[in-house]
Amino acid sequence: MKELISLNDYLGKKNLSDHLHLTSKISFHWSNWEQTCLKQREYYKNYNNNFYLTSLNNQLLELKTHPIWICNKVEIIRTDLYSLYESYLDSRLRLTWLERKDELLFSTSNEQGPYFSLTSMKWFNKDIYSQFVMRKILIEQFTLRSFRLSTEIPITIKFDNDVNQYQNKVSIHQLTETGVMLKISDKNFVNKIKNSFMLELKIPTKAIKSTNNLNIHDTYEKLKDVTFQEDIHLNSYQLESRILNFYGNLANSQRSGENEFFIFARYEDLVANGHNVSLTNTFANLVSKTKKYFTKELDLLVFELKAA
Repeated sequence: MKELISLNDYLGKKNLSDHLHLTSKISFHWSNWEQTCLKQREYYKNYNNNFYLTSLNNQLLELKTHPIWICNKVEIIRTDLYSLYESYLDSRLRLTWLERKDELLFSTSNEQGPYFSLTSMKWFNKDIYSQFVMRKILIEQFTLRSFRLSTEIPITIKFDNDVNQYQNKVSIHQLTETGVMLKISDKNFVNKIKNSFMLELKIPTKAIKSTNNLNIHDTYEKLKDVTFQEDIHLNSYQLESRILNFYGNLANSQRSGENEFFIFARYEDLVANGHNVSLTNTFANLVSKTKKYFTKELDLLVFELKAA
C-alpha cells in the first residue's frame, strides 16, 4: 500500500502555494496550522533555503508596477496594487476603509477614472492575497490558524422559503475540529441565507464515516478516489440562518472580491434531521486523526534536525 505523503516531503520542498494532496478531494496547506507555520518559518530563516520565498516575494513586488488611483473627498492619490494589499492586511486601515466606504474610491485606469468603491473589492484577488499572507507568516508576526483540512465536498441546500433544492452552489471548503467552512459560488445565495430562517443542508457523510475506526493510512487509502458525488445517501442537517451572524459571516461575505463567499458553521449548530449521524464523529474525527498523525511527523522532523 502506498504510504501517506509525509510532511517531510512537503515542508520547505514545494512551492509555497502548493497543497499536500491526501486524496483527490482532501488536501492540507501548511498555512492552515500554527505548527506547520512555525516549522516553515524555522526552515526559511536559513538564507540557503529561501528559493521559494524569494520567488514568492518577486511575484508580489511585480504588483508595484500596477498603478492604482485612490480618490477621497480631498484629493486623488496615486499608489500601486502592492501597497493596496499591504494596506488591506493592516486591520486598522481596513476598519477605516469600512467606516469611510462611501468616501473612498479607486481606479485602475487613470486619474480620470472610472472610479469604483474601494470596499467593492473589485481589485481583490484571493490568490494574490494568500501570497501576501504566506509571506507575512514566514517573515513577520501574523495570526496563525488552528488545524484544518481543505476539501471539495458538494452539498445540497434548501431554504425554508423556497421549494427548490440547489446543487453545485455550495460546498464544504474546509474541515476543522469545531465546524465547517462553506464556500458559496453565487452571491444570490448569500442574500437567500440572509432572508431565510432555516437552512437544510444535505451532506455526503457515508465515505468519511466508514473510516472512523481505520488507522490514518487505511483511512486515506480508502478515501483517495472518493469524489463525494457518488454518495447518494445524503444526511440532512438543519441550521438556523441567524446563528451564522454570531461569527460575522454575513458581514464578511459582503467584502469578498470575487463571486465566492465563505461562511463558517459549527458542528453543534448543524442539527441532524431524521438520523443520528454526528458530524463531530465523522468530519471532526478525520481532522483530529490527521492532526495527530502530523503532530507525530513534526516530532520526528525535530528529532532528525537535532540528530543532524
